[in-house]
Amino acid sequence: MSRSGFGIIGAPVLFIGVFQLLEIMLSPALPLIQRELAASPGELAWIFTGGLISSAISTPIVGRLADIYDKRTVLFCLMAITSAGALVSGLAPNVGVLIIGQAVQGLWLGMLPLTVGLFRDTLEPDRVATGNGLMIGVAALASALGLVLAGPLTSALGFRWLFFLPLIGSLAAGIWAWFAVPATPRAASGRIDWAGGLLLGGGLALLMLGLTTSSTWGWTAPATLALFAGALLALGLWGAVELRVRDPLVDLRLLVGRSAAGATTIGFMLGFTSFGLVVALPLMLALPPETGYGLGADILQIGLYMFPLGVAGTLIAPLVGPMTRALGRRAVLVLGTALVSVGTAMLAFWHTSPWQIVAGVTILGLGGSIGLTATLNVVAADMPADRAAGVSGVVFVAKSVGGSFGAQFGGLLLAAGNVGGVPAEQSFVNTYLLSAALGLLATAAAFAIGAKAPSAEPVTTSS
Repeated sequence: MSRSGFGIIGAPVLFIGVFQLLEIMLSPALPLIQRELAASPGELAWIFTGGLISSAISTPIVGRLADIYDKRTVLFCLMAITSAGALVSGLAPNVGVLIIGQAVQGLWLGMLPLTVGLFRDTLEPDRVATGNGLMIGVAALASALGLVLAGPLTSALGFRWLFFLPLIGSLAAGIWAWFAVPATPRAASGRIDWAGGLLLGGGLALLMLGLTTSSTWGWTAPATLALFAGALLALGLWGAVELRVRDPLVDLRLLVGRSAAGATTIGFMLGFTSFGLVVALPLMLALPPETGYGLGADILQIGLYMFPLGVAGTLIAPLVGPMTRALGRRAVLVLGTALVSVGTAMLAFWHTSPWQIVAGVTILGLGGSIGLTATLNVVAADMPADRAAGVSGVVFVAKSVGGSFGAQFGGLLLAAGNVGGVPAEQSFVNTYLLSAALGLLATAAAFAIGAKAPSAEPVTTSS
C-alpha cells in the first residue's frame, strides 16, 4: 500500500476507533458519573439517548454532504464538531452540559458513511475492500478494548479522561488527515434536501426516543404510542417528499434496488442481533454460579469474556476483500450472516462453561465483522459515485435502529422469565435463539444481492 493510501485509510479509521472506544467505555463509568455530577437515573439515560438520536439524525445528512461536496472538507468539519462535543463533555460542570456535549459528539457516527465514500473516491477497488475491512475491524477491537479498559482507566484518571483521551486521538487523526487525505471532486450537481432531512431526522428522533423510553413507559403507554405515531407520520411524509424532489436526500428509487435493499436489511438484522445479545450475555455472566448458568463474573471478567468478539472481528475484517475475490461476494455475505446465527445458537445451547462462551462469542465476532464489511463493500461497488456515502449512511442508521429494537426486545424476553428478580435460564436461551433467527433473516437478505457487481464507473486511484 502506498504512503498516501495508508494515510487515507489510517486517519479516519483512527478517529472511528477512538470514538467507538469512548462510546463503549461510557456505560461502565455511569455509576461514577452519577456520583460526581449528582445525576438522576433519568438524566443518565439521556447521556446515551441524546447521542443516539443525534447519530440517527446526522448520519444520512453527513452521508449526503459527502456525496455532494469535497469529502476532505466534510471530514475536517465533522472532526472539529465531534471534538468540540468531546471537550464540552470532558469539562461539563453538571449532567445537563454533559448531555449537550454527548448530543454534539454523537455526530461522529457520520464518519462511517463518509469514510466509505472517501475510500471509493480515492482508492483502487481492492484497497476499498481493505479499507472498509480495517474500519469495521478497528471498531470491533475498540468495542472489546472498551469493556476491558473502562474500569482501570476511570479508577486511575476519573471519568473525564474518557473524553479527553479520544479528544487527543481525534487531534492526532486530524493532523494525519491534513497531510494524507486528498481533496475529492465535487459532484457535477446536487444540493441538500433540507426539507427531507428535517422530516427524516424528526421521524428517526421520534422513533429512537420511543424505543429508548418504552422500557420505562411501557410499549402501550399513550406517550409511547404517540411517539411511534409521530415517527410513522414524519417518515411517511419524508417518503412522499423524497419521491417528488429533484435531488432527494435519499434516493428511494435507488434504495429499493436489490443491492441497497439487501444491504439495509442486513444492517438492520445485524444491529438487532448484536445489541440484543449485548444486553443478555453480560447479565448472564454476572449471575452467581449457584444458578447453574451464571459464571459470577465481575465487570473486568465480563470484558475479558467479550474480548474475543472484537479480536476475531479485527483479524478477519481486512481479509474480507481477498475472501470475496476467491469465493464471490454473495458467498461471503452468506458466510458472515450464517456465522452470526451459528455463534448465537451455540450460546443458546452451550453456555455453562467459559470455553463455551468464548467459542460462541468468537464465531459471532467473525460473522458480524465479515457480514458488515461485505455489506459495505457491496454498497461501495454497486451505488453511483454520488450516492455511495448516502446509502452507506442509511445502512448504518438501519443498524442503529435495529440495535435499539434488539436491546428492547432482549430486555422484554429477559423480564418475561424473571424468577425472584433473576431471569430464568430459558429467558436467556430465548434471547439467543431470537438473535440466531434474525441472523438467518440476514442470510436470506444476502441472497437478494447480485452475485456480481454491476458495471461501475472507475474510481480515482491515489499515488
